[in-house]
Amino acid sequence: MSIMELGALGEFVGAIGVVATLIYLAVQIRQNTQSMNESRKLALAQTYQMRADALQSMLVQAATSQTVGPLLVKLTSQGYPTDVTSLERITTEERGIFKQWQIAQKTHWDNMFYQYQQGFLDPEYYENEFKVRVKRLAPTWAALGLGGGRARQNDDG
Repeated sequence: MSIMELGALGEFVGAIGVVATLIYLAVQIRQNTQSMNESRKLALAQTYQMRADALQSMLVQAATSQTVGPLLVKLTSQGYPTDVTSLERITTEERGIFKQWQIAQKTHWDNMFYQYQQGFLDPEYYENEFKVRVKRLAPTWAALGLGGGRARQNDDG
């Protein structure tokens, strides 16, 4: 074999090596992407579980509380949350207790909005649950003077 033939053979083997390397890298990238998607799904599931656990704990504590539970029953029987004038029919002490409860609620929903902004809250849940609940609670928060919150990053809100 001449040097020219060896050079051509070397180029051919090199080209096959490049193609094999590109195929290998494509497979690795696909596997890495799948792994990242699975990790994201797991992180979302863990986030939802922690949020559900926190909300359940808060609701159980409220229901078993000697102050918050009866207060929620009283307000609900008077039209809360759709009728914010129900807040005018409770004592100053009850209003203070209820305000603390609502600060915790608002913090919970603010955290969920942050999770949505970071991509950890599914858009379907945001549209069908989050926005509905926050809009329902917003008049109560306003009546209690609980303004402010996380600034929106977009205009869909």
